[in-house]
Amino acid sequence: MLKAGASISGRVLRTAAAGGAATVLVSWGLGKLVQSDTVAQPSRRLYEYCRARRSAAVSRRMNQVVTTIGDYSVIGPFTVLVGAMVAWERRQWAPLPLLTGGLLSEVYLQKALKHLVKGTLPPEASSLGPPGDFPSGGAARTVITFGLLAHLLTQRWDSPAEQRVIWSVVAVLVAAQGGSRFYLGRHWPEDVIGGWLFGWLILRTLIQVSDIVTTGAGTGRAA
Repeated sequence: MLKAGASISGRVLRTAAAGGAATVLVSWGLGKLVQSDTVAQPSRRLYEYCRARRSAAVSRRMNQVVTTIGDYSVIGPFTVLVGAMVAWERRQWAPLPLLTGGLLSEVYLQKALKHLVKGTLPPEASSLGPPGDFPSGGAARTVITFGLLAHLLTQRWDSPAEQRVIWSVVAVLVAAQGGSRFYLGRHWPEDVIGGWLFGWLILRTLIQVSDIVTTGAGTGRAA
């Protein structure tokens, strides 16, 4: 049993390390690519086009509700509360460290990326809220947190129809939150896309870790 536990821990650490390295390398490459004039110039034109046609009423609602979905003040408590509920229901505490690990991965890997990429900020005058650079942390956090919850839920509700509903809800939340950051002028378009990719890479790593832990727990019980 001790040897099996050590083997699972080793696989988890190797998977997390490989996933973290791949996340930084791929996101760094994209971050450098989108700073080229070929991407930046049409991006700035699209930004100005949307800014000029922005609705005050829609912006107010987005700023009060939609964009806050990805804020630390919402994601942090939500992660702890829902992670604990899922863990209690399953009588297995793996969901809580997985969700917490996803949040911590986003924090520290995003810091590394911002240092490596050195993206630009939209002008404060046209940003409704504090502007951010590449990648959008709010977009990434939404993908990681709600994507991992969807993965955990679909392990219980495994009919194709139920899984489509769960993932459709997540897709709407991710699109709405990321789109709101752009609509409010807080990020360039490529920052939001980079945040989605960055979050998806972390999510894929967490899902692999979850599968290793779940398979290992099942093997241990069988033994």
